[in-house]
Amino acid sequence: MKRALLLIFVAIATFALFALYKNPEVLEDIWIWILGLIGTIVKGGKSIVEYFKQLLEGKQEDVVYTTANQEGLTPKADVRLTLLRYSDDGDTTVGLLYINDSFYCYTLEDTHQEIKVPGNTRIPAGAYQVTFNKTDTPLTLKYREKNPEWFTYHLQLQEVPGFTTIYIHNGGDHTDTEGCILVSDSLSVSDANTFLTNSRNTFKRIYGVLSSALEQEQKIMIKIHDEAWFENRAS
Repeated sequence: MKRALLLIFVAIATFALFALYKNPEVLEDIWIWILGLIGTIVKGGKSIVEYFKQLLEGKQEDVVYTTANQEGLTPKADVRLTLLRYSDDGDTTVGLLYINDSFYCYTLEDTHQEIKVPGNTRIPAGAYQVTFNKTDTPLTLKYREKNPEWFTYHLQLQEVPGFTTIYIHNGGDHTDTEGCILVSDSLSVSDANTFLTNSRNTFKRIYGVLSSALEQEQKIMIKIHDEAWFENRAS
């Protein structure tokens, strides 16, 4: 039995190496899939541990997400967004977005700049509150005209150093953002460009989740980690 399993493993490994040799860009997609899978596994493990911890402590009430130990997030956030940036190719930053520790979608931002280049720079890592920007800006009016059945106002990150009107919204590539965070269920990485392929549907879905929370007067916080977060966690 063990020998059969070993032969199967060798066959799979040989096929994978051959596929990467013929099509090396597949490695990018595999890396993205592995990151999402790891996030899902970690989330599942945390949920199981938390469940048994509550049983042992005799706590039956709903879990209230507190963020006092989340590197600067304000306590008592009702909804916690976590953005893990993991790749910056000089034009585009891609990342993983989690809602209350569950992987939700991919993100796309501008590249990192030591000195801000207007319209071509991602925002600093840090913790920010997310609220409605209840102003009829040209972009808000454009989105409302296209999506009158579900869109009201933009979701804005508050008090971002050196930036104003930083939104969460949909788009195709880094030319569709001026520091804002674009969201999508899928992305495509090539030598020429990195772009999102299902952004509008993803934005509609996440907008429903976050706007509903805001309408119920829940507090939303987002914590953004730069690529070095992975190195820091491993050290």
